[in-house]
Amino acid sequence: MGILLKVRALRFNYVYWARHDYRHWYQFSWVPVTVYAMNLPGFLAGRSLLTPLTIYAGQTSDYKELALNIANFPKFLQLAFPTAVLDHYELLKRGLMVLTCLILLAGFWYLRRLDLTPQRFMMVATWSFWICTMFLPSMHDRYSYFVMVMLAIVALLDRRMIGVALVSIGISTVLYLRYLLNADAAINLWPLAIIQIINYCGFTAGTFLHPQPEYLHSFRSITTD
Repeated sequence: MGILLKVRALRFNYVYWARHDYRHWYQFSWVPVTVYAMNLPGFLAGRSLLTPLTIYAGQTSDYKELALNIANFPKFLQLAFPTAVLDHYELLKRGLMVLTCLILLAGFWYLRRLDLTPQRFMMVATWSFWICTMFLPSMHDRYSYFVMVMLAIVALLDRRMIGVALVSIGISTVLYLRYLLNADAAINLWPLAIIQIINYCGFTAGTFLHPQPEYLHSFRSITTD
Protein backbone atom coordinates (compact mmCIF):
# COMPACT_ATOMS: atom_id res chain seq x y z
CA MET A 1 0.00 0.00 0.00
CA GLY A 2 2.89 2.36 0.65
CA ILE A 3 3.85 2.36 -3.02
CA LEU A 4 0.52 4.05 -3.82
CA LEU A 5 1.64 7.11 -1.92
CA LYS A 6 4.67 7.45 -4.18
CA VAL A 7 2.89 6.84 -7.49
CA ARG A 8 0.02 9.16 -6.66
CA ALA A 9 -1.19 9.38 -10.24
CA LEU A 10 -2.52 5.84 -9.95
CA ARG A 11 -5.24 7.16 -7.67
CA PHE A 12 -6.86 8.97 -10.63
CA ASN A 13 -7.57 5.66 -12.43
CA TYR A 14 -10.14 5.16 -9.65
CA VAL A 15 -12.37 7.74 -11.35
CA TYR A 16 -11.88 6.41 -14.87
CA TRP A 17 -12.56 2.83 -13.80
CA ALA A 18 -15.75 3.75 -11.96
CA ARG A 19 -17.09 5.68 -14.96
CA HIS A 20 -16.06 3.08 -17.57
CA ASP A 21 -13.97 5.75 -19.29
CA TYR A 22 -10.90 3.89 -20.56
CA ARG A 23 -9.69 6.50 -23.07
CA HIS A 24 -6.89 7.79 -20.87
CA TRP A 25 -5.70 4.61 -19.16
CA TYR A 26 -2.63 4.39 -21.37
CA GLN A 27 -1.35 7.52 -19.58
CA PHE A 28 -0.82 5.48 -16.41
CA SER A 29 1.81 3.38 -18.16
CA TRP A 30 4.16 6.33 -17.59
CA VAL A 31 4.03 5.73 -13.82
CA PRO A 32 6.27 2.61 -13.69
CA VAL A 33 8.47 4.08 -16.42
CA THR A 34 9.20 7.23 -14.41
CA VAL A 35 9.58 5.32 -11.11
CA TYR A 36 12.24 3.04 -12.57
CA ALA A 37 13.91 5.83 -14.53
CA MET A 38 14.42 7.85 -11.33
CA ASN A 39 15.91 4.78 -9.62
CA LEU A 40 18.35 4.02 -12.44
CA PRO A 41 21.45 5.13 -10.44
CA GLY A 42 20.51 2.67 -7.70
CA PHE A 43 20.10 -0.18 -10.18
CA LEU A 44 23.51 0.62 -11.70
CA ALA A 45 24.97 0.47 -8.19
CA GLY A 46 23.62 -3.06 -7.72
CA ARG A 47 20.15 -2.64 -6.27
CA SER A 48 17.51 -5.22 -7.16
CA LEU A 49 14.81 -4.29 -9.68
CA LEU A 50 12.25 -5.11 -6.99
CA THR A 51 13.69 -2.59 -4.51
CA PRO A 52 11.23 0.23 -5.42
CA LEU A 53 8.45 -2.12 -4.31
CA THR A 54 9.97 -4.14 -1.46
CA ILE A 55 11.46 -1.16 0.38
CA TYR A 56 8.04 -0.21 1.74
CA ALA A 57 7.45 -3.61 3.32
CA GLY A 58 10.68 -3.21 5.28
CA GLN A 59 9.80 0.26 6.51
CA THR A 60 6.71 -0.92 8.37
CA SER A 61 8.89 -3.34 10.35
CA ASP A 62 11.30 -0.66 11.57
CA TYR A 63 8.93 0.61 14.24
CA LYS A 64 5.74 -0.64 15.85
CA GLU A 65 3.64 2.50 15.53
CA LEU A 66 0.49 2.83 13.47
CA ALA A 67 1.24 6.49 12.66
CA LEU A 68 3.97 9.08 13.17
CA ASN A 69 3.28 12.81 13.64
CA ILE A 70 0.03 12.76 11.67
CA ALA A 71 -3.56 13.33 12.74
CA ASN A 72 -5.43 10.34 11.32
CA PHE A 73 -7.48 7.30 12.33
CA PRO A 74 -4.51 4.99 13.13
CA LYS A 75 -2.98 7.70 15.33
CA PHE A 76 -6.30 8.01 17.16
CA LEU A 77 -6.29 4.24 17.81
CA GLN A 78 -2.67 4.35 18.88
CA LEU A 79 -3.29 7.10 21.44
CA ALA A 80 -6.66 5.86 22.66
CA PHE A 81 -5.63 2.20 23.06
CA PRO A 82 -1.81 2.14 23.34
CA THR A 83 -1.50 -1.27 25.00
CA ALA A 84 -3.89 -3.02 22.62
CA VAL A 85 -2.21 -1.46 19.58
CA LEU A 86 1.21 -2.63 20.72
CA ASP A 87 -0.03 -6.15 21.48
CA HIS A 88 -1.91 -6.54 18.18
CA TYR A 89 0.17 -4.32 15.90
CA GLU A 90 0.48 -6.73 12.96
CA LEU A 91 -3.23 -7.60 13.03
CA LEU A 92 -4.25 -3.94 13.17
CA LYS A 93 -1.81 -3.01 10.41
CA ARG A 94 -3.31 -5.56 8.04
CA GLY A 95 -6.83 -4.71 9.16
CA LEU A 96 -6.31 -1.02 8.34
CA MET A 97 -5.04 -1.93 4.88
CA VAL A 98 -8.15 -4.03 4.26
CA LEU A 99 -10.38 -1.26 5.64
CA THR A 100 -8.81 1.27 3.26
CA CYS A 101 -9.39 -1.00 0.27
CA LEU A 102 -13.01 -1.64 1.28
CA ILE A 103 -13.77 2.07 1.64
CA LEU A 104 -12.20 2.79 -1.74
CA LEU A 105 -14.22 0.01 -3.36
CA ALA A 106 -17.41 1.36 -1.77
CA GLY A 107 -16.53 4.76 -3.19
CA PHE A 108 -15.94 3.24 -6.63
CA TRP A 109 -19.36 1.61 -6.54
CA TYR A 110 -21.17 4.77 -5.39
CA LEU A 111 -19.35 6.97 -7.89
CA ARG A 112 -21.05 5.17 -10.76
CA ARG A 113 -24.31 6.87 -9.72
CA LEU A 114 -22.96 10.45 -9.77
CA ASP A 115 -22.76 13.10 -12.45
CA LEU A 116 -18.99 13.42 -12.79
CA THR A 117 -18.45 17.11 -13.46
CA PRO A 118 -14.86 18.46 -13.63
CA GLN A 119 -15.24 19.87 -10.11
CA ARG A 120 -16.52 16.60 -8.69
CA PHE A 121 -13.66 14.82 -10.42
CA MET A 122 -11.22 16.95 -8.40
CA MET A 123 -13.12 16.29 -5.19
CA VAL A 124 -13.24 12.54 -5.73
CA ALA A 125 -9.55 12.45 -6.65
CA THR A 126 -8.74 14.41 -3.47
CA TRP A 127 -10.92 12.07 -1.42
CA SER A 128 -9.11 9.03 -2.81
CA PHE A 129 -5.73 10.53 -1.87
CA TRP A 130 -6.92 11.56 1.57
CA ILE A 131 -8.41 8.19 2.44
CA CYS A 132 -4.99 6.57 2.12
CA THR A 133 -3.30 8.99 4.52
CA MET A 134 -6.32 8.86 6.82
CA PHE A 135 -6.56 5.06 7.22
CA LEU A 136 -3.37 3.35 6.07
CA PRO A 137 -0.84 2.39 8.78
CA SER A 138 2.72 3.74 9.07
CA MET A 139 1.83 7.16 7.67
CA HIS A 140 3.51 10.41 8.71
CA ASP A 141 2.66 14.03 8.01
CA ARG A 142 4.85 14.35 4.92
CA TYR A 143 2.55 11.94 3.07
CA SER A 144 -0.36 14.37 3.50
CA TYR A 145 1.28 17.34 1.75
CA PHE A 146 -0.23 16.49 -1.62
CA VAL A 147 -3.65 16.16 0.01
CA MET A 148 -3.28 19.70 1.38
CA VAL A 149 -2.45 21.02 -2.09
CA MET A 150 -5.48 19.25 -3.56
CA LEU A 151 -7.74 20.56 -0.79
CA ALA A 152 -6.59 24.11 -1.52
CA ILE A 153 -7.52 23.65 -5.19
CA VAL A 154 -10.90 22.15 -4.29
CA ALA A 155 -11.61 25.07 -1.93
CA LEU A 156 -11.06 27.46 -4.84
CA LEU A 157 -13.63 25.53 -6.90
CA ASP A 158 -16.18 24.89 -4.16
CA ARG A 159 -16.47 27.42 -1.33
CA ARG A 160 -18.28 24.84 0.82
CA MET A 161 -14.88 23.18 1.26
CA ILE A 162 -12.98 26.28 2.39
CA GLY A 163 -13.46 25.36 6.05
CA VAL A 164 -12.32 21.77 5.45
CA ALA A 165 -9.20 22.98 3.68
CA LEU A 166 -8.35 25.56 6.34
CA VAL A 167 -8.73 23.06 9.19
CA SER A 168 -6.64 20.37 7.46
CA ILE A 169 -3.89 22.73 6.36
CA GLY A 170 -3.88 24.35 9.80
CA ILE A 171 -3.43 20.98 11.56
CA SER A 172 -0.68 19.96 9.13
CA THR A 173 1.12 23.28 9.68
CA VAL A 174 0.93 22.97 13.47
CA LEU A 175 2.34 19.45 13.38
CA TYR A 176 5.26 20.31 11.15
CA LEU A 177 6.15 23.62 12.83
CA ARG A 178 7.70 21.58 15.63
CA TYR A 179 10.33 20.31 13.20
CA LEU A 180 10.71 23.56 11.28
CA LEU A 181 11.37 25.48 14.50
CA ASN A 182 13.31 22.62 16.13
CA ALA A 183 11.01 22.88 19.14
CA ASP A 184 11.09 20.41 22.03
CA ALA A 185 7.48 20.90 23.10
CA ALA A 186 5.26 17.87 22.50
CA ILE A 187 1.99 18.25 20.61
CA ASN A 188 -1.13 16.47 21.86
CA LEU A 189 -2.24 14.65 18.71
CA TRP A 190 -5.34 13.02 20.19
CA PRO A 191 -7.72 16.02 19.86
CA LEU A 192 -6.17 16.93 16.49
CA ALA A 193 -6.79 13.39 15.24
CA ILE A 194 -10.45 13.57 16.29
CA ILE A 195 -10.89 16.96 14.57
CA GLN A 196 -9.24 15.68 11.40
CA ILE A 197 -11.39 12.54 11.31
CA ILE A 198 -14.56 14.66 11.63
CA ASN A 199 -13.17 17.00 8.97
CA TYR A 200 -12.55 14.07 6.64
CA CYS A 201 -16.10 12.77 7.19
CA GLY A 202 -17.47 16.20 6.31
CA PHE A 203 -15.45 16.25 3.11
CA THR A 204 -16.69 12.75 2.25
CA ALA A 205 -20.31 13.84 2.74
CA GLY A 206 -19.76 16.90 0.59
CA THR A 207 -18.14 14.81 -2.14
CA PHE A 208 -20.66 11.97 -2.40
CA LEU A 209 -23.93 12.88 -0.69
CA HIS A 210 -24.74 16.54 -1.23
CA PRO A 211 -25.58 17.88 -4.68
CA GLN A 212 -23.32 20.50 -6.16
CA PRO A 213 -24.49 24.09 -5.54
CA GLU A 214 -25.77 26.21 -8.39
CA TYR A 215 -22.62 28.31 -8.65
CA LEU A 216 -20.63 25.18 -9.53
CA HIS A 217 -22.99 24.39 -12.40
CA SER A 218 -22.57 27.96 -13.58
CA PHE A 219 -18.79 27.61 -13.35
CA ARG A 220 -18.98 24.40 -15.37
CA SER A 221 -21.01 26.09 -18.14
CA ILE A 222 -18.49 28.91 -18.36
CA THR A 223 -15.48 26.59 -18.59
CA THR A 224 -17.07 24.29 -21.17
CA ASP A 225 -18.47 26.95 -23.50
